[in-house]
Amino acid sequence: MHIILNLLEIFLLLITIVVIVTYILRRYELGNREIVTSAPSVNTSTMERAIGIAGEIGASFLSLLLYPLGYITGESSVADIRAGEPAIILCHGYMHNRSAFLLMKHRIRKAGWNNLFVPNFRPASASIPCFADQLSQKVRYAMSLTGCDKVNLIGHSMGGLVVRYYMEKLDGASGVETAITLGTPNRGTKMAALGLFETASQFRPDSALITELAQTPSSCSGVNMVSVWSDFDNVVLPAENASLPEPCTNIVVSSVGHVALLFSRRVFDHVCREIAGSRAA
Repeated sequence: MHIILNLLEIFLLLITIVVIVTYILRRYELGNREIVTSAPSVNTSTMERAIGIAGEIGASFLSLLLYPLGYITGESSVADIRAGEPAIILCHGYMHNRSAFLLMKHRIRKAGWNNLFVPNFRPASASIPCFADQLSQKVRYAMSLTGCDKVNLIGHSMGGLVVRYYMEKLDGASGVETAITLGTPNRGTKMAALGLFETASQFRPDSALITELAQTPSSCSGVNMVSVWSDFDNVVLPAENASLPEPCTNIVVSSVGHVALLFSRRVFDHVCREIAGSRAA
């Protein structure tokens, strides 16, 4: 037990260092770039920023502890499928797995939605198009179980790019009711330079994939397309690169870190309203 506690302390220390470094880089970026008029002007206090950083450290540490469950828990509970209810498919981010959505999945079920699917995208070194192809298979599978011709898609970070590629490049938009990206580098992130594999290189602002997707975000007519992002994101740099152009809906939250978006009650409330709204329409 003593060894386990020591390991947890080491992991917590490493996560704290990494999170603080990302916020230092974020601060450097903010202080050395030209003014971007499209960025939201939000004034936060030192205390709010400190709480936001502490929350990101806590969320990152919790994600690490929950990570093994991503290979133990199932993708969906076929026995509990409710016929006639559009599925909600949750797409995890870079180097993560379905454990990312354990809390959000619980909250969605409590809110009344039953047909939830949370796939693992593998291998981690694969490209966004490869993951999008995997998502396409999951969509068809979910539709076959629910009997619906529509699904709702939610993607955190890289998962949002997977959702967009599926809709915009694999002609999946016609089968999507609502698509929500959470802290997704829709216009790329400078932090991609610190990532691994081909996957991370596709997050660069000047990558071929980001350039390709930038040409088609408005092509998903009929889809309730929403980006929920934080002005305090420490991975999407600059933070406003998580936004989508009109006519997509952009919802900005304050003082929430990149991983903390997965655990934020405010973020979940926005997600819930968007899905419920499209369902009522």
